[in-house]
Amino acid sequence: MTKVWLIGGGAFLGILLIASVVLALTQKEDLLPLGTPAAAVQDFLKATESDDYQVSYDFLSEELKAACTLEDFAGQRRFDRRGTEDSRVTLEKTSTVNGVTFVDVRVTQFYGTGPFGSSESYHQQRYSLRQEDGLWKFSAYPWPYHNCGPLRPAPPPVSPVVEEPGPRPAPVPTPPPLRVPPSEPTARPAAP
Repeated sequence: MTKVWLIGGGAFLGILLIASVVLALTQKEDLLPLGTPAAAVQDFLKATESDDYQVSYDFLSEELKAACTLEDFAGQRRFDRRGTEDSRVTLEKTSTVNGVTFVDVRVTQFYGTGPFGSSESYHQQRYSLRQEDGLWKFSAYPWPYHNCGPLRPAPPPVSPVVEEPGPRPAPVPTPPPLRVPPSEPTARPAAP
């Protein structure tokens, strides 16, 4: 009798596992409202995942574009190539401070499959955006880029320029102090 219960319980757990995997794989992402900072982050991440560098680059502010060409942006090696692949990004909150809107997300990354299933880890990311001509643009390099261009070695340190002292001018002799000749003692009247 216990064998039947064990087989039935195992089958039930197997069905639950299969159903949860199917549900997770078929779940569609929610589209965020157009024209919002969160939607800009979502669209940027979609473009990044599909390696559409032009669209990703267009989300940068004019200030960032002035410091970074499209070629440098596309040539950058992302810290983690799988940054957006095998990941789920969940909107946590949006806040505004002094005209800058911050979009906080939770990035959950899934790793490999093994005999016990996949493992996952998560971290928080913050995006900063400003409106330019009615469009939301990143005011700081967004994850997974963090900067512009390929990683380059740091320039060698610049040693400070030390000026060698030139010849010193010859010291000017100080004139000797003037000597005043002692004055003649004057006679004192005699005491009465």
